[in-house]
Amino acid sequence: MNNNNNIEILMEEVNPVYMTAQRCLQIIAELGDDDSRQLCRVLGLPTLEESFKGSDRLPEPVAETLKLTMPVFNAIPEARFIASTNLILSSAAKQVVDLPCGYTSRGIKLQKSNIRYFGFDLPAVTSVVGNAVKEIIGENNSIKYCPVDATNYNSLRQALGDIRGELYITTEGMLMYFTQNELETVFGNIRRLLSEFGGKWITMDSELDTAQKKIMSIITGSLPKDRAEQVKSIVSDYAGKVSKTTLLNNRFYDPDQEKVKRFVSDMGFDLEMIPMKQYMPESVYSLNELSADARQKALEVLGEVNFWVMTAKQKTREESAHNDNKFIAHAKMSGDTLNLTVSGRLDTITAPELLSLYKESAARNKITAICVDMNGLEYISSAGLRVLLIMRKSVDDGAGFSLINMNKAVRDIMETTGFDTIMC
Repeated sequence: MNNNNNIEILMEEVNPVYMTAQRCLQIIAELGDDDSRQLCRVLGLPTLEESFKGSDRLPEPVAETLKLTMPVFNAIPEARFIASTNLILSSAAKQVVDLPCGYTSRGIKLQKSNIRYFGFDLPAVTSVVGNAVKEIIGENNSIKYCPVDATNYNSLRQALGDIRGELYITTEGMLMYFTQNELETVFGNIRRLLSEFGGKWITMDSELDTAQKKIMSIITGSLPKDRAEQVKSIVSDYAGKVSKTTLLNNRFYDPDQEKVKRFVSDMGFDLEMIPMKQYMPESVYSLNELSADARQKALEVLGEVNFWVMTAKQKTREESAHNDNKFIAHAKMSGDTLNLTVSGRLDTITAPELLSLYKESAARNKITAICVDMNGLEYISSAGLRVLLIMRKSVDDGAGFSLINMNKAVRDIMETTGFDTIMC
C-alpha cells in the first residue's frame, strides 16, 4: 500500500465524514457540467448511475424505494453548490476561500472568471483534488489547494501566505460537525481573518437541516403509507450513522433562528440574509424523479433558504490569546504498556500522526495497556478524541487505558463532549 493510500485511510478513520464530499461532484457531473465531468474522470469516480447499479440486483420495490431517498440526500448539495457559485460569480469577489472545498469543480470555474481560488480541506482531499485539477488545467497561480484545520488559526493564515485584499469565504456542510467549543474557535478564527483582510463569510448551513426535513416530508407525503415508511426508515438509518460523526449539537443549529442570530452577533459578526432563490437554477436534477407537484413544493422549500452573509464587526471585544503550538508525540514501550506523550494541538491535521504512531507500535509489540501523558497538550478536537477512542477500544474493556496530566482546558473539552465518562 502506498503512502497516499495510508494517509487517506488514517484521515477517514479520524474524520469519517470527509469521503462524502465526492457526492456533490458526482451530482453536478450528472447535470452535464463539463468541468465536473472532467474532474470525475480524472479522479476515477463513477457516475451516479454507475454507483447505483448495485440496486438492479435488488427486488424492484426495494430498488424503487432507494431511488426515492435520493432527492432527500442530493437536492441540497446540488442546489447549494450551484447557488453559491452563482452568488460568487455575481459578486465583486476577487479572492475566494472555499472551506471546505471538497471535490468540486468550483476552482476550475472561478479561475475562468479571473477569481483567485483557495481550496481549504483535509490533507487527503486537497492532495487528491489539487493534483486532479492540475492535470486538467495545468499550472495555474490562480488556484491553490491547502490542507488546513479550521480550528487552527495558524494553519488558515499560513495557507493564505502574503496575499492582500478582501476575502470571500464560503462554508458549506462543515459547521454541523463541530462541538460548541470548536464552533466558537472557528468563528473566532474566521473573524480574525476578516478583520485583517476584510470581506465576507457566506454559509447556509444553519438552515439546511430544516430544509432537508421538509423535503423528506414532501416526498413521503406523496407516497403510499408502506412506501413512505420505508423511505423514512432508510433516511433515519443514514441520519443515525451520520450522527456518529458528530459529538454534540452546537448553537449554530438551534431550531430557534433568533438564538442563532444572537450567537452570530456575540461572536463578533454583523449579519445579512440573502434569499438563495435569487441564485437557484431553474431546475434541480435531483428532484426530477418526483411528481410535478412534489417537485414544485421541494423547489419552493429550497428557495426559502437564506445565505447568511457575515462581516466582522468594526468594534468587538479584544481577541483572546491563541496558542497554536506544534503537535509532538512520542511512544515508548514498558513491558506490554504503550506510553505516549503528546503536546501542542491534537486536531484534524495532527490526529493522523498520533494514530499512525500508535499503529506502528501495535504492529511491533504486544500491547495490553496504554497510558497517554497529556501534560503538554494545549487543545484537542473531535478528530483527536476519535483517535483516543480507537486506542481505548483496542485494550480489553478499556481497563488498561489511562489519560494522565490533563490540563483544565483539555479536561473542559472532555467534559463538554461527554468523553470524560468514556475515557477517564
